[in-house]
Amino acid sequence: MAGVLIVSRDWRARALLRAQLLEEGCSVRAYESLRDAATVLVSRSFKPSLLVADISEDGNQDEIDRLAATVRLIPVWVIAGHSTVDEAELRGRGFERVFFRPVDMGKLVEAIKRRLASSGSG
Repeated sequence: MAGVLIVSRDWRARALLRAQLLEEGCSVRAYESLRDAATVLVSRSFKPSLLVADISEDGNQDEIDRLAATVRLIPVWVIAGHSTVDEAELRGRGFERVFFRPVDMGKLVEAIKRRLASSGSG
């Protein structure tokens, strides 16, 4: 079963994306911060195929740097807010995809499903 790791400070968005991916048959873990999610990656207790990180609420440079370091371990998709992050800050950081709010949750779930299927994880 394909695994997706979700990181978002917005509990509603996190819960909605998690619920929709679970409904699609994905194995999902969701956390409020990258620090919390990192324990899963380090312990290898959950082997996700993709990390989806919503930084629209807290797109500070430290968070972006931590995510950029994570791309060595797992493909990362970033959701950002135009008002919190400059697109130039995200370019060249190794993120597989970058989305800007507003993001259609249904289309995001479909894109994740296609990504997991194409990697042979779905």
